[in-house]
This record gives sequence, C-alpha cells and structure tokens, in this order.
Amino acid sequence: MKKTNLIILFTVLIGGAAYLGYLSKLGDTVEAAPPSPTSSTAPASSSTPASTPASTVASNLPDFTLDDINGDAKSIHELAGNKPTVFIYFNSTCHLCQDELASISKRIDEFKDYNVILTTVEPIEEMLGLVVRLGIRDKDFVHFLLDAKMEVATFYQIRSVPSIFLYDAKKQLVGDYAGITEVDLLLEKLSQGN
Repeated sequence: MKKTNLIILFTVLIGGAAYLGYLSKLGDTVEAAPPSPTSSTAPASSSTPASTPASTVASNLPDFTLDDINGDAKSIHELAGNKPTVFIYFNSTCHLCQDELASISKRIDEFKDYNVILTTVEPIEEMLGLVVRLGIRDKDFVHFLLDAKMEVATFYQIRSVPSIFLYDAKKQLVGDYAGITEVDLLLEKLSQGN
C-alpha cells in the first residue's frame, strides 16, 4: 500500500513539474514572440511599477455588440465614437478592480472628453452593487457592458483583471495594462490620442 501511494505521489509530482515547465516555456514563447501586424503590446510605464502589459492585443478597438446594464444591445465602436477610449475589463468582486475603479470614479470628470467602457463577464445582478457604489452610472461618457458569451475576454485573452486598454480617436491601441494603473498615466495616454 505504501509503495502504491509513493508511486502515485511520484507520478503526480513529475506530472506537475512537467506541466509547470510547459507553462513557463509557453510564457517565454508568448513574451519573446514579435508582435504580429495585428497585435501590439504597450510597455508598462516605469512610473507605475504595478502595471504590466495586459495581454497580446489587436492594435484596433474590437467591435462587439454587447448588452448594457439596461439590457440594450450596444456596439463598442458606436460607444467609442471618435473620441479616445478607455476600455476596462473587470470583475466586481476583485479587490484590485474595486480599487482601480474607485480611483477613476473619484476623478471621473477628468475623463469627460473621452469614453469609458467598463466590461465584465458577470451577470448584471452581481455587478450592479459596484456600479451603484461607484456613482458614475449617470455619466453619458461611461458605459457598462456585459460580456455574457465571453467574446471580449477571449478576444483579448484576458488573464487578469483589471485589464485596461487605451485607444486613440482612430480606435488604435495606445496602451494596455493589467492591475492597478495610475489615473494620471491613463489621462496622459488618452490626451495624446486626440
């Protein structure tokens, strides 16, 4: 019996080590691969050490049609219009997301010349509490979308939240970050995108 348990343990350890080795090699491959013509990754700013590139992202703002928190179908491109856009993928139970969105909501009026699109995979009833606490639902430049089929999450290959993507007025990517990102950096990047 002890011999069987040792064999099982040894097999699990070897399998786990092989899997971790595979994952680390996969991560090296993704980071080392040069960007394709349709993807770009913006480097994290040295002024925000907690921010890292969110993922390998297409260089253009994708155009998905998703339901907003009122149940109305909305096109991401229509919401972005011809203004620089902050596109944030979040989860309302994530503490980092709560902190990031709270920081943005405190300075929301500084985003009035841009569009802010907040997207989550959560059902509406799970995210409404956060939306109400943020107090920014009534701003006409702030939009909440539900990614019920995980189309956006799949497109962006979301690995962590919050994932923040900044686009200029022509819907070209100018920056992407994962984790807490300073509001000043977001505003600076957006101002360059007019």
